[in-house]
Amino acid sequence: MLSLVLSLMLSAAAPEAAAPADPATTTVKAKKPKKICQSHTNTGSRMKRQTCKTQEEWESEQQTNVGSDARLTHGAAGN
Repeated sequence: MLSLVLSLMLSAAAPEAAAPADPATTTVKAKKPKKICQSHTNTGSRMKRQTCKTQEEWESEQQTNVGSDARLTHGAAGN
């Protein structure tokens, strides 16, 4: 009986804690971009290395590598 009275007093003392959160004030977590992982084996090593990046990061790296390959294949400008 005493525990019932105490629990009622505690619940009455903190009504804001028992009330559900207002949907207008709740924060929405942003979705993390999906990571794509690729495994690589380095020359001279038996250990595989895994690299994880987002799709945008992989595309950016590919564009950088295409530019580097073109300079190596066709020679540097001015030479």
